[in-house]
Amino acid sequence: MRLLPAYLHALEGNPMSTQRMEMWRGIATAAAQEARTIAEKANAAGRDLTAEEKAAYDRHMTKGREALEELKRAKSDVEILAQVKTLAAEVGEPVKVAAAGSRGRGSWAKAAADRMAKTMTMETDGQKSLITGSIGVPAPIETDIVTMSEAPRSLLELIPAKGLNGGYGTGNSFSFLRQTVRTNNAAPVADGALKPTSVYSLAEVEDRVRVIAHLSEPVPERYFADHANLEDFLRTEMEAGLYLALENQVVHGDGTGESLTGLLNTSGIIVQAFATDTLTSIRKAMTSLEVYGITPTALVLNPVDAEALDLLRDSGATGKYLLGDPGGDGVEKLWKVPRVPSTAVPAGTAVLGDWQQAQVIVREDATLALDRSGENFTKNLVTMRLEGRFGFAVKRPNAFVEVALAA
Repeated sequence: MRLLPAYLHALEGNPMSTQRMEMWRGIATAAAQEARTIAEKANAAGRDLTAEEKAAYDRHMTKGREALEELKRAKSDVEILAQVKTLAAEVGEPVKVAAAGSRGRGSWAKAAADRMAKTMTMETDGQKSLITGSIGVPAPIETDIVTMSEAPRSLLELIPAKGLNGGYGTGNSFSFLRQTVRTNNAAPVADGALKPTSVYSLAEVEDRVRVIAHLSEPVPERYFADHANLEDFLRTEMEAGLYLALENQVVHGDGTGESLTGLLNTSGIIVQAFATDTLTSIRKAMTSLEVYGITPTALVLNPVDAEALDLLRDSGATGKYLLGDPGGDGVEKLWKVPRVPSTAVPAGTAVLGDWQQAQVIVREDATLALDRSGENFTKNLVTMRLEGRFGFAVKRPNAFVEVALAA
């Protein structure tokens, strides 16, 4: 039996993306949480699982294993497979139910709860993210440096992420060093002569993380019983919405109130005015980085502008497409720099840069909570909430160029 519901079939066969991989990891994690809750309940009561509880436990474990299989199918990378095998060992260990009336009633339930705790206690820079009554949703933000061997599908895939306790600060605040001046005065020096001084000025920037969150509409409780994939569907939709909001903040948050200070509102980035045509403007932006010794890792632009580039033809509307065969399946590049479409970037503007010089600060990964209390309880409704706490740091502003694509 495949776990993939009909509304996710379109994902099959498409190029792998971090978001798709993390979706399956999130489904496996949520299934493990449900199984753990059942085991802990029996453990707290000092008894073995009832037949009904054991059946529910098995259902969740099966769901988790199926999600792990999807994750393995989606990515054959050796490192990812090693992580999957570790997770599979945690959620897939066979369990025995003690016979009715046996002694030592709490032992099996405790062992099962311990195993599930290992699975569900995720750590980011040493910080455990297990929250009672909530489900941790793994973020589709790579915490390692993103390689460019595959085509990035999201702006967030370009930017390294770091837990707040990974050297930036604690609590709600963080600080980082931003390079403001880089003057290299290295030169040959004779014996006894005064050596030149290079200038690499740094400024300490202090900021705080912000909460990005949203709620679902109240959903009738029975929908979850009648439609097995509803929770997975809502989780996927809400997660996509949250990270789209984060992407918008990373690009053009204005830094006031509860907004992050986005890249386009960061002092010190380079501005490239429109020059002759779109391609000329982008190429001049590349030069403005190269004179500083900076190699851009991606060009991010609105899908409308990406389309305009793809449709450029030689000799007007009848010649060959300038940027290559429309049937090609290679990574979309412009002067060897990958192009990444993003609705967060305004039409008529592109952002070229070395995206390793920015950082997403993660205080709390996106966490899903289900609420059945208060008025929801009296009306048999469920409201879902997804929220996370994030910051954004631009460590080297002159590693980015805002490019005007039109006059």
